[in-house]
Amino acid sequence: MNYRRLALAIGIVALGLSLLAIVFPGVVAFSLDRIVVSGVGGLVLLQAVRVIQARRHEDRDEAVTPDPELPSATPPPGEDLESELERFLDARQIYYRQTRLREGLREAAVTVLSQYDSQSTTEAEEAVETGTWTDDMYAAAFIGGEQAPTPPLRVRVPNALRRESPFKRGARHTVDAIAAAAGVPSPSNKDTSQKPQRQEDLQAESDTGTSQRRTDDSNGFDGKAKDALTRATHSTGHWTGVSVVALVGIGAGILVEQPGVLLAGVVGIGYAAYARSSALPPGSVSISRTLSDDRPEPGDEVEVTVTITNDSDQLLADLRLIDGVPESLAVTDNSPRIGTALRAGESTSYTYSITARRGVHTFGPTTLITRDLTSAREQERLLRAETTLTCIPPLRAIEEPVPLRAQATQEVGRVETATSGDGIEFYATREYRPGDPMSRIDWNRRARTGELTTVEFRKERAASVVIVVDTREEAYLSPEPHDHHAVDRAVDAAGQLFVTLADAGDRVGVAALSEESCWLAPGSGVDHRDTARKLLATHPAFSPVPTQTRSVLVRNRNRLRKRLSAGTQVIFLTPLCDDYGSEFARRLDEHGYPVTVISLDPTASGTTAQRFSQVARRLRLSNLRGTGIPVIDWSWDDSVAATLARFNERWSR
Repeated sequence: MNYRRLALAIGIVALGLSLLAIVFPGVVAFSLDRIVVSGVGGLVLLQAVRVIQARRHEDRDEAVTPDPELPSATPPPGEDLESELERFLDARQIYYRQTRLREGLREAAVTVLSQYDSQSTTEAEEAVETGTWTDDMYAAAFIGGEQAPTPPLRVRVPNALRRESPFKRGARHTVDAIAAAAGVPSPSNKDTSQKPQRQEDLQAESDTGTSQRRTDDSNGFDGKAKDALTRATHSTGHWTGVSVVALVGIGAGILVEQPGVLLAGVVGIGYAAYARSSALPPGSVSISRTLSDDRPEPGDEVEVTVTITNDSDQLLADLRLIDGVPESLAVTDNSPRIGTALRAGESTSYTYSITARRGVHTFGPTTLITRDLTSAREQERLLRAETTLTCIPPLRAIEEPVPLRAQATQEVGRVETATSGDGIEFYATREYRPGDPMSRIDWNRRARTGELTTVEFRKERAASVVIVVDTREEAYLSPEPHDHHAVDRAVDAAGQLFVTLADAGDRVGVAALSEESCWLAPGSGVDHRDTARKLLATHPAFSPVPTQTRSVLVRNRNRLRKRLSAGTQVIFLTPLCDDYGSEFARRLDEHGYPVTVISLDPTASGTTAQRFSQVARRLRLSNLRGTGIPVIDWSWDDSVAATLARFNERWSR
């Protein structure tokens, strides 16, 4: 038995009799005691209070729409200070949280002082213990011993009244002091004025961009077979609590015995009846999507036109559509959203613009939210229309030569070797041998001394080079959440380096440090260049958005080693924001493949952890250089051409 319906029927009958008794006295044959009537009125008001309380604790159950207007966010390095300190701590030892932080910072300070201040480890430890390593008293006291200076009382008292805890203040000052010792520039005013975006905030953005979905194919909207019902018809809670209007009017009218007040409750009954009068009609909707250009150049604006059609024979009063913009692209004009109503067989279209970006971008399903006339019930569905935008940028050379190490193939090229032969640069002279070309005789020396000598030139050979791009999930980093990330810029730089090396006569290949196997063996020629161009733009390993994978160092290194021939040089593009990239470069170099690292710096300085990530990255660069591997530090605000120009100028002196 449906008790709610039974109670509703009894209530309606009682209300009707009450109205008759009040408006037309004597019509109803029986009479009720005033106490009973007052009790009924009190119960009605009590029920009104109960409904109000239930409404306060019940949220609306409405669809949460995705936010496709901005590309997916990428974080800066330094999500958490504790994780950045892991490399400085003994993994076998267990620390309390605050002790762990202090010990990690103490070891980091000792490492930095040993690396950059020409101190031995013992001297650095003593300087940290006594607090003489820095002029910052907060930093000295935070990781120092009993002999370390502490801030005076006149400074500590005002600080105690501030919102920042003494522990956080000490950690912040210590990180700044370590950064200064490592030569990390102080953050600019622009950096400090910007509010840093934490990883929790980025995760929140991601979570709110996806509506709550559950698979339930019971009744409701009849979409095409290829479409997916993500949430069946359900109540939105939009009208929850509207019965309070009726309950308060009726209860108060009964207690004060005023027909006007009692009749006011009928208004609430009307609202409640309206909320339940409309049902979500079954329907069938289809969409189509067209692009103004499906193969644009990077930076071009592409118009997207979406058409939605009501294929059913009923009016759909409230349709809300959010198109599935690829998460790597940004909307630059108009909106990918629309709200409309469609009669049977009617269609409507809308247009928005996106900016093209390197890669293959597949549009996702379009989110459709439909509601009834009262917005009391709704349904969510994903509509699919296969659309792909492919953007393959041209490969352009840079004017600066790419620095390579002195190891080459037997083919003529531009790498200077330590052997003599044909070339253009003077190498040495030797005694004349019968058969030497007359053009190689040193006639000036012959005129001065009468001796016959032959001039030898330095041989130039072509290099065999493989450009490896770090495309692990950990490499998708940027100082600002929606900026072009490090992988995007590294792939663009790889294309420029490829053409520059190929134009110089070198044999060039491409690979990715990724779980996706990607390999183009060193080669030359027009077809080889075209293959490299398409691979850098369309291969899944170079995807504009990260894929959640867990890279295994040994497996990736061994896979690449099996493909590299003897004497092949490696140019490794990596942000060096974790130990994986630096270890990969070092191991590869140890196995006889000369490595040159070009490292784009995606670090930020908005938080203490981000500041410390700058220190950790600088240590990785320094350690690699200490093993003899050339490391080119690429500033985020510079182009790769400007970076190579400065590097070549510095090493040519």
